[in-house]
Amino acid sequence: MYRTEVKVAALPVAEWMKRYCFPGRFLDSCKQCPDYGRVWSCPPGVPEAGDYLGAYRMAHIIGVKVLYDDGERARALRSPKEAETVRQETYGVVKKALLEALLAFERVSPGAVTVAAGRCEQCEVCTRLQDLPCQRPERMRYSFSAFGFDLTALAKEQLGMDLLWAGEGLPEYNVAIAAFLTR
Repeated sequence: MYRTEVKVAALPVAEWMKRYCFPGRFLDSCKQCPDYGRVWSCPPGVPEAGDYLGAYRMAHIIGVKVLYDDGERARALRSPKEAETVRQETYGVVKKALLEALLAFERVSPGAVTVAAGRCEQCEVCTRLQDLPCQRPERMRYSFSAFGFDLTALAKEQLGMDLLWAGEGLPEYNVAIAAFLTR
């Protein structure tokens, strides 16, 4: 089992970008990711952060902490494959629900846009691999990482959440961070 905690913060987009967006700082990390150049929500080829996000006035930052109980953490220690299964059944479900909620908010807030928690997962296989346009552009959202945001600082300073990493199994919790931008 797992449980969630949600925290929300709002700040002007100009301040959000000035304090937390550093595209060049994280590019080498992006290049190490298996999704680099493989999904439309990830570099290379994403819009410049200032061009894409700069026209918005407010950033509403949403953090969802997914806390694992001892049973889930023990299950995840069985094997790397089991750890990924547990993560998808918990964090993955939460991340998808967060995106669905924000897409629903977009529909009732003309001109608003979402920055997603992690890469796009709308299609089983992204058409970028075949050098074809995105098949679900109405649902595809860029990730924080694609724009070069310092998620560690953002989570700590705006949401009071530390990001945890696990070498094996699962950490005590994972955090999904998304943003809802309004004009």
